[in-house]
Amino acid sequence: MSAIIDIQNVSFRYNERDILKNISLTVEAGDFVAVLGHNGSGKSTLAKHLDAILVPSEGKVLIGGLDTSVDSNLEAIRRRTGMVFQNPDNQIIATVVEEDVAFALENLGVPREEMVKRVDEALDAVGMLEFKKHATTKLSGGQKQRIAIAGVIAMRPDVIVFDEPTAMLDPQGREDVINIAKKLNGQGITVIYITHYMEEAAQAKRVVVLNDGEILIDGTPHYVFQNAGLLKSVGLDVPQSTSLMFLLRSRGIKVPLAVLNEEECVSVLTDILHERTGNK
Repeated sequence: MSAIIDIQNVSFRYNERDILKNISLTVEAGDFVAVLGHNGSGKSTLAKHLDAILVPSEGKVLIGGLDTSVDSNLEAIRRRTGMVFQNPDNQIIATVVEEDVAFALENLGVPREEMVKRVDEALDAVGMLEFKKHATTKLSGGQKQRIAIAGVIAMRPDVIVFDEPTAMLDPQGREDVINIAKKLNGQGITVIYITHYMEEAAQAKRVVVLNDGEILIDGTPHYVFQNAGLLKSVGLDVPQSTSLMFLLRSRGIKVPLAVLNEEECVSVLTDILHERTGNK
């Protein structure tokens, strides 16, 4: 394993305000990192540094060893890193689904036969192949976000950065997008997933929490969400299952705090019930 993202002492200022403050972070190839933080914590600013949309005021960002501040590296960096934004309408350009997914490939001069293959593979990956001839304007918000993701997948990047991709979606749309991100990660793509939904972050392999432009805590979801007091002190929450464990602890019931989802929660509660009733 090697670091595909290497953020070295990065600070970023905008209108004389420090948005990022001396951040250092490495991400290994194939990792799935969720980034949490309240509004204004620097999450989206950090995301834009990974595709060289922004460059540091101080420090360096290396993507696959390429410095984002070097203009001659930009094309290679943007081939390696794809971005999925919060509002799919800002990312969809064409009026027909397959044309939109093919847009970036056309700009790169990908041969037509290869382009058609990639478009079909990308649409199939997000469950939208049957919509390839549909008008993009007639899709739901969740479907549009899938098309935006397909456009990125077709580029075959090493890294995909999801910048709050479910913020404008309903619960089913949110579930679809996080499942696609997990599927892509399972295929070896490095995923950076910026979100304000705790249950989404809990499904990552690693969670990084930003507060006021600095890294507050970094570790596995189980480690990060055990620090509920720290998270709540900066206006963040924990998954509902974790909150329940803290409540039970406060009532004197011995339960693990590192419980992140419904399945783990049911297992713990079942064990407690069996222990108290003497059943197995």
